[in-house]
Amino acid sequence: MKSFESIVPGRRVALALLLVLSLAPGASAVADPETIAQGKRVYETQCAGCHGEQGNGKGAAADMLIVKPRDFTKGLYKFRSTPNGTLPTDADLYRTITKGVNRTSMPEWSLLPERERHAVVEYVKTFYPQWDERGAGSPITIPNPPATLLAPESVARGRELYEALDCGRCHGPTGLGDGPSAKTLEPDAWGNPQKPFNFTKGALKSGGAPQDVYRTFMTGLNGTAMPSYADVFDEPDGESIKPGDAWNLVSYILSLRQKAPGAVPPAVRPVAATAAEAVPQVKEQAP
Repeated sequence: MKSFESIVPGRRVALALLLVLSLAPGASAVADPETIAQGKRVYETQCAGCHGEQGNGKGAAADMLIVKPRDFTKGLYKFRSTPNGTLPTDADLYRTITKGVNRTSMPEWSLLPERERHAVVEYVKTFYPQWDERGAGSPITIPNPPATLLAPESVARGRELYEALDCGRCHGPTGLGDGPSAKTLEPDAWGNPQKPFNFTKGALKSGGAPQDVYRTFMTGLNGTAMPSYADVFDEPDGESIKPGDAWNLVSYILSLRQKAPGAVPPAVRPVAATAAEAVPQVKEQAP
């Protein structure tokens, strides 16, 4: 087997460049044509009916759906672990494909082989011409929830933040989604009517674990009226915003959900150093 140093200079430079790109935060490996071709086959079989053959969200079933399918050509993704206005990581796309999106017609595709899900991720990115140029954003860091999560003092502080940040203007003073701006919001970037979420009932689209709620606060939802609060919580002034306040706001939101009949405490799962969930490695098939 040849050593790396024995490779001809041109190939050595190319491999070194690929290595640097693969190690960059949020970067994704360069997909080979065979993987993209496989993703195209899976997409046309399983996804094009809603998202359209051109990835523009205009599949045959689109008109029958209340929440319109995502238009991949815009490069706008609501559910990400990356900062507001940036593209999602491969892990973000893989997570959405695997878990689906609650309260929409986007099902979970966990029964698809891992290789096919990875391939669809690569193919979906081809619908947005600037993907390679822009690249994915760097995933935010999500620390483990504190021991004080959902403690009375944390919930009380969270309510103060909810009011100070004017969350009730859209979501309502008690989180019912009936704030004064609720009926005046323009359609989102995909043409869907925007209705602020009622925190007291229903499944959260991107997940109901504390880390999921934290991620939504810190990244916002691209293409919608939901902003990112990273600039607020990442630089606490010690007075109006204090260290750890993001988790206090999470406490308050989760407390609203616990007030619903039959509600159960949210599960707290361990998290990695970053918000991006680990993407399973594709296992080679034995010949």
